[in-house]
Amino acid sequence: MKENIYDYRKEGFINLDEYLLNNPENFTYPYYIDGYDEKNFWTRVGTNNNEKFIYVKPREKEFLNNEYNIYSELLYSELMKQVGIENVKFDIAKYDGNYATFSENMLENYSKNQFIINASELLASKMYKTEDEYDIEELFNSIHQYCQAECLDENIEEKCIEDIQKVCIADIFLLSTDRTPNDFDFIAGLDENNNEDLRLAPLCHNTYSLGSNFSKDEIIDMLDNYDILEEKLNLCYYDAGVPEYKREYGYPYWEDSLYYFIDKSEENLKFAQKCAEKLDIDKAIFNVEKNHNVKIPDEYKEFTRTALDNRLRNICECLDLDYYKIMDDKYYDYEMEER
Repeated sequence: MKENIYDYRKEGFINLDEYLLNNPENFTYPYYIDGYDEKNFWTRVGTNNNEKFIYVKPREKEFLNNEYNIYSELLYSELMKQVGIENVKFDIAKYDGNYATFSENMLENYSKNQFIINASELLASKMYKTEDEYDIEELFNSIHQYCQAECLDENIEEKCIEDIQKVCIADIFLLSTDRTPNDFDFIAGLDENNNEDLRLAPLCHNTYSLGSNFSKDEIIDMLDNYDILEEKLNLCYYDAGVPEYKREYGYPYWEDSLYYFIDKSEENLKFAQKCAEKLDIDKAIFNVEKNHNVKIPDEYKEFTRTALDNRLRNICECLDLDYYKIMDDKYYDYEMEER
């Protein structure tokens, strides 16, 4: 009997149904967590300190309109790695007749005395708001209050906030429209040196990025008409960005959010330049298809290339970066790698 879940990969997808059938002792399922909708749940593998949690998100076509979301999760993880931002280890599966994404326990490489805190717990004093009404500055203030209450070093607070800002900047490059301040997780508790810690957890909520919120028909229309593509991409909002009172038009446009984060520090500007130079969708596509033995739909690959190039051009214009030099340098890197 195959015990390793990754031995159940067929045509790129892990067959979770077959794995559950052959390894029922490894699972308590479905194991629902308050705060997640009915399509999201955790399943438990193992016991005691060896427990692993696999986060399964079934993707019904009626729910998503298309299958692109499962690929966007994998591509997003690869792209974030290119700029040094950690994601959970995502994989793709078929579960209960639907497409699904799942991840291993993000705490696997941390101390047994560490645990996960969701941003909603830090924002508990503001629970009269819905998650879409949370303000990124309220999250920063809540981190400050938590660090003060736990007597954590000032550098820990600064690093948490800096890391969140970097995620938000990268999100803007990657067309994320689903991030809210409530979507961040943190790892807290005693680290491997027995010191109290708080750090941004690996990202696991990247549902609508890389245009996966668009249907197949919309994507084909945008590929046929660049003006439509540019118009729709420019209307992409970003909820985790600039606070409402600082928005020029009262709507969370990505440009306002980009300027908001860039103005916060020179380090953020340097990180935006790094994103412009290092984010490479072709490398991400190659790695996903190779590592997961899966074929991403051609129209979605073409769309991600075209859409991310459009966003890069617009960001370069906003930040006065040389788009053509950046692309020349990437082309030079390709040539060097092929030699």
